[in-house]
Amino acid sequence: MGDFNVKRITTDSDRVAFYQDVFRDLKAFESMLEQGIIEDRSDTIGAEQEMCIVERSGLPSPTALDILSRINDERYTNELALYNLEINLSPQPLKDTCFSDTEAELMTCLSKGRQLAAENDDELFLSGMLPTLGFRHLMFEYMTPEERYRMLSEELLKLRGKHFEIMLEGIDDFQATLDSVLFEACNTSFQTHLQISPKEFVNKHNWAQMISGPVLGIAVNSPLLFGKELWAENRIALFKQSVDTRGEKNHSLETLPRVYFGKQWIQDSAAELWRENVVRFPVLLRGYGGDDPLESLNQGKVPKLKSLGLHNGTTYTWNRLCYGVANNSPHIRIECRYLPSGPSVIDEIANFAFWVGLMKGQPEELETFWKNTDFRVAKSNFLHSAKMGLQSVMHWFGKNYPTRKLILEELLPMSKTGLEMVGVGDEEINKYLSIIEQRALSEKTGAQWQKNNYRKLKDKYKPGVATRLLVQFSVDQQKENRPVHEWEDMLVEAPHTLPEGLDPDIKFVEDIMNRDVISVRQNVGALVASRMMEWKQFNHIPVEDANGRLVGILTKRKADEYQEKPVLVKDIMTFNVIAIKPQTALQEAKELMIRNTIGSLPVVENGILVGIVTAKDFPDYRPA
Repeated sequence: MGDFNVKRITTDSDRVAFYQDVFRDLKAFESMLEQGIIEDRSDTIGAEQEMCIVERSGLPSPTALDILSRINDERYTNELALYNLEINLSPQPLKDTCFSDTEAELMTCLSKGRQLAAENDDELFLSGMLPTLGFRHLMFEYMTPEERYRMLSEELLKLRGKHFEIMLEGIDDFQATLDSVLFEACNTSFQTHLQISPKEFVNKHNWAQMISGPVLGIAVNSPLLFGKELWAENRIALFKQSVDTRGEKNHSLETLPRVYFGKQWIQDSAAELWRENVVRFPVLLRGYGGDDPLESLNQGKVPKLKSLGLHNGTTYTWNRLCYGVANNSPHIRIECRYLPSGPSVIDEIANFAFWVGLMKGQPEELETFWKNTDFRVAKSNFLHSAKMGLQSVMHWFGKNYPTRKLILEELLPMSKTGLEMVGVGDEEINKYLSIIEQRALSEKTGAQWQKNNYRKLKDKYKPGVATRLLVQFSVDQQKENRPVHEWEDMLVEAPHTLPEGLDPDIKFVEDIMNRDVISVRQNVGALVASRMMEWKQFNHIPVEDANGRLVGILTKRKADEYQEKPVLVKDIMTFNVIAIKPQTALQEAKELMIRNTIGSLPVVENGILVGIVTAKDFPDYRPA
């Protein structure tokens, strides 16, 4: 999340001063573009690997700082949550075996991290979204104790004026609120970089936007969130909403969220992107200053543009402009941020090669395609892929293609041509593009594999157990570095992965509770409640108010007794409800049932009914 050497903006004069720093940096950047000071090259690639740390059971493990304290490798760094890590890989010249070299470096780094994680009985796991995350893992104690993270979270919350709200609709629905940006910690990505010559930046950035839809469609790997099956790539919607500072008062305006795809094609230069960020998004933090960038230019030095970079680091486009200085020479690059982590390293590198090949293989007749193509086509394709993955349809220069067909017939040949043009070896090209081809032919993305296996696991297990089994199996596949199209179906090919009975690592109520809770409103008649319990074969039913808050519980005996009378549920329900939280230990919940001789416990979060556990969840307990 950028520079850690930052401070708060506490006064208006602080804000004015920082904007002046940003404007100086922007003026210096524009001057460097005009004078041709920035490297006129497009021949270097790089990548960043985000990952999760999990216990052997599959649950998040907040041990990042311990690993970092012992790993002695500057390529490793922290992330927002204590169960996340990042590896910054070495830049590679775009030629020969650059992708295999990147893969080898990443596997070496992961091996080093895995060895240290194993000392804590942990594993490193690559997934766009960790399936075993629970709401308890988004509490402040899981945030990495870096002042920048806390300040950024507080400033974004202050700008929004209320809690962040998440609402996603897919096969299931998900809705939640949080008073920090830790929803962002659910997302882990494999961020790829390609250096771009300033002269071709406009065409290449617009092209990067255009190819985002189909590239995302073949790479999706984040379909599960809190046991819910939602989009094929949930990261796209979740990240957007996790730092969305727009309040209800301005949703009617065309105000952009801080995570966004874009609004239009750029027209003139790379500087347009940074100008847009300054215009649309208020500054949140400031740095500690530094050399005057314009003075540095006058002295023949290369400015760092730290203030502009700091502000850019608090806005999030899926194809981001990055500025860097290497060997005292400035360069710019496009960072592709939408590719998810996983399913395996070789899958990630295949995605990387496919993307770079497309960037380089842009047909000559499409170099200025954006002059007569509606920007909304690219954005629409991107959102369709995020929702449906390889099952989506792309609008591609006047035709509608199933994503799979577009990739196989148009984009794979284009990518191959692009990689050949820059001198990537034939064996290298075939190795990685064949993975994309086989994934498309089999229609087996990481997201599809997860969904297929999760559905089968849920036929036998509660979501908390199913997601852990999913992670445990995936970790083993990743260690073998097998592409996802070769992964077996867990239930058919690997029945030994299923435990006998309840997993002993299942410790909390949220891991086994039934989230599909049938409840009754307090202002309906007893007859309604009686019929509901009769049809569902319930002996009792939770009672909610109009806001979804648990206010009581009603037994079937009471409902049947008053069903023929004009009596409301609130007149006969029991107000003194024994309820628990999702984070309650299972043993504690069981003992509570035994002590009170009851057969169920409603589960509430901030007063809202979110689930229920019953005696059936504890095989060795039966109420009298």
